[in-house]
Amino acid sequence: MLDQLRKRTAELGLPRIGLHDLRHATASIMIAAGIPFAVASKTLRHFTLAITINLYGHLLMDSADEAVKAFASALDHADAQLTHQADLAGNDAQRAA
Repeated sequence: MLDQLRKRTAELGLPRIGLHDLRHATASIMIAAGIPFAVASKTLRHFTLAITINLYGHLLMDSADEAVKAFASALDHADAQLTHQADLAGNDAQRAA
């Protein structure tokens, strides 16, 4: 099978791809897709979860950045809602006076 892979990639003019490269790509895709590290670690048959995190933990930084942005957006939205409610309450109080 590996010989067929090497032959086909050579025919296509692609760089040589080894099984380890495919394994690394698979792990990266799993983690980028949001599959938990524990599941990826077991799938890859790493001895410990720490091995998986040490090898692929850098992929979490992008996810962490996105999480911070999403949280900030949620806070901005909540602040806008509270401000709007306060404005409505203030207008009602002025009309009642």
